[in-house]
Amino acid sequence: MEFPAPRTPVAMPRIDTAQRIDRKTAILDAAERCFVRSGFHGTSMSEICAEAGMSPGNLYRYFPSKEAMIEGLCERDFAEVGDGFAALAQAPDIWAAFEALARFHMIEEPRESCQLWVEIMSEATRNPQIGDLRKKIDAFIEAKMRFALDMARDRGQTHPDADLERAVQFLITFADGLMLRRARDTRFDPEPHVALMFSILRSMLLPPATPADDRLNTP
Repeated sequence: MEFPAPRTPVAMPRIDTAQRIDRKTAILDAAERCFVRSGFHGTSMSEICAEAGMSPGNLYRYFPSKEAMIEGLCERDFAEVGDGFAALAQAPDIWAAFEALARFHMIEEPRESCQLWVEIMSEATRNPQIGDLRKKIDAFIEAKMRFALDMARDRGQTHPDADLERAVQFLITFADGLMLRRARDTRFDPEPHVALMFSILRSMLLPPATPADDRLNTP
């Protein structure tokens, strides 16, 4: 009795690094839209598959869970924020560069980014995995803010005895409230509030103006 010759295995198509990055980006973009639209709990993996135009089997190769997608979205934001602070280090005026960076993230970024942030913060109170991720987010942002303010002090752009830690906590608290308000109120204009935030920050960190300084600033 003759047996058929063994079949030659069919090679799976190889996906290069650029294709993997493109697919991960497409999945994260789709997940972000779904989380903003339906919330973390209200979004199913099948909904994300449909939004990304991808089969479940293919999607699970990149992200095994919604928590993994949230982590991927945060890592993407970490890279963007890190690039912004790296550019800030090259700026001659730390204050101007820091304010421009804050304006970008708090004013110019789409409102959906704020909505996603609020969704992550809310889920962090119920989900230990997301809670641990939130701690990493807070630590990362605080470290970058300390970096900026330390650099300003090293360059003589703050009062030498200024309480930088107090300033960092003020920034975190103010920014949290601003992002929450922007996420839930379509009529909210963040611009004057960001200006107020930096006005208060300057009053905390810069030496008081002398009469000579006042005369110089008088038109």
